[in-house]
Amino acid sequence: MSLAVQKLQQNVAEYILFLWQMEDLVRAIYFESEALEDFIRSYTPDDSAFQIEKEWFDKLILTMRREGVDQRGHITEVHELMFELNYLHNTLLNIIKEKTYVELYRNALPNMEDYKAHADGKATNDIEVCFTALYGMLLLRLKKEPVSDATAEAMRTFSELLGRLSFHFKAMKQGEVNYSLN
Repeated sequence: MSLAVQKLQQNVAEYILFLWQMEDLVRAIYFESEALEDFIRSYTPDDSAFQIEKEWFDKLILTMRREGVDQRGHITEVHELMFELNYLHNTLLNIIKEKTYVELYRNALPNMEDYKAHADGKATNDIEVCFTALYGMLLLRLKKEPVSDATAEAMRTFSELLGRLSFHFKAMKQGEVNYSLN
């Protein structure tokens, strides 16, 4: 099982951020899968695991090219997951009114509004705001850029909200709960 599949099974939010990072990595190496071999070997324990990861990257490269996201944007799978998460977010917030989720949302909401004001309309909904902000934070950390305490706190609220949303998503996908209103 590839690292990506493991992430999807464990935490959909981490999986989406991972996919965004891998899409950027593939673009950075100009879609040359051979350039990824040392990177893949750095985290795979044996040849079998290496082959699984290599096949996953080859499939990602093929998908990105086929879907025309070689310069920017995300593969369809990302959009579908984001749609599902946004739907679940609205269900938990407005229909089920799950207490913990509503509280986490209220804590994150002022930070989302601040982020939206600075994002020039790049994020279309609250869930996308959280993902975009957290990915930006990831990039800042990779560049070893300083982050203010206020920004770190805002990112914590986004992370907690997405963590709870991922918890509900996993429970839903495993059939432990049914959020359908039918």
